[in-house]
Amino acid sequence: MTSAASPRPSNTPFFIIGCVRSGTTMLRNILRLHPNLASPEETHFFRWSDPFGSPGYRHVVTKNPVLRRHRELDGISEAEFETMLNDSTSRADLCTRYIQRFAEVRKPTAKRWFDKSPQNAYGAAMLAGEFPRGKFLHIVRNPVNVVASLRIGKVMKMDDLVGACSYWNEAIENLALLQRAYPKRVLTLNYEAFTVSPLDGIRDVLAFLGEPFDAAHFADVVTKEVRHEDAGILTDEELAKVRSLCQTGRLMHGYGTEEEMEAERQREATRLKRREAHAAASSAPPDSMSSKPDAGPKAVRKVAAPPRATKPAAEGREAKPKA
Repeated sequence: MTSAASPRPSNTPFFIIGCVRSGTTMLRNILRLHPNLASPEETHFFRWSDPFGSPGYRHVVTKNPVLRRHRELDGISEAEFETMLNDSTSRADLCTRYIQRFAEVRKPTAKRWFDKSPQNAYGAAMLAGEFPRGKFLHIVRNPVNVVASLRIGKVMKMDDLVGACSYWNEAIENLALLQRAYPKRVLTLNYEAFTVSPLDGIRDVLAFLGEPFDAAHFADVVTKEVRHEDAGILTDEELAKVRSLCQTGRLMHGYGTEEEMEAERQREATRLKRREAHAAASSAPPDSMSSKPDAGPKAVRKVAAPPRATKPAAEGREAKPKA
């Protein structure tokens, strides 16, 4: 489908993923201003757990009203999409066909495509595997403002605090794992810092992507941090609950109080010392583990083994748009 006059390498895409209501749309719209880059609305092709090619997967990607509206905005007819879906053999194949066709229709001069689907965070590992040269932009926003934005419901609504916090926590957890696995392929951005100094943020993003930066392309960009923390949308009790439910990710991304962050730094220092001690002990030769000379064989006192536990330890958490 890609024309020879405007090649778009299918092996160099990038993906904006993360929690909803965290600035992903803002970031996509800014990067669309770059002459080399093209992105559709949202694909969600890696979001759902149904295997590609299964009736469940086909049903959700063809019948979901949000995705049908996105295709209308992208200039891709339902008949075209059906053909793409039938001809594709994987999610990556469908994603490539779809966005290359979008670029041909909407921005034929673009040389590189990207996708912004926040909920593709649920399929981040598969994305990384199916696009082995792909890169990821993860934009993070204070969970209190994310949860309050979901309570307002301007774009999507979630009143339940546990559900709203789970949007944030699950994205943070999935992408923390992705970054540990592929540290050179993931760039994490702070929403608050980006909105304060967008040109610096854009420059960092383009350097990470290997794209040229020209401030003239972004001369009309205006950003503003949107805060809901003090707007009365959440009660003091609800604010405390959000901070508690999101504590691990909050501290990971610097959204704690000074006291919390200092305590976290001390805990991390302790964890580092333990890891270093464990590594040193593991690498030591066996005969250096004890300074005492061998005293020869000793009598061994038999001790009855404790009874085995019979009760296994408890083990153990995607919100889908309505199809």
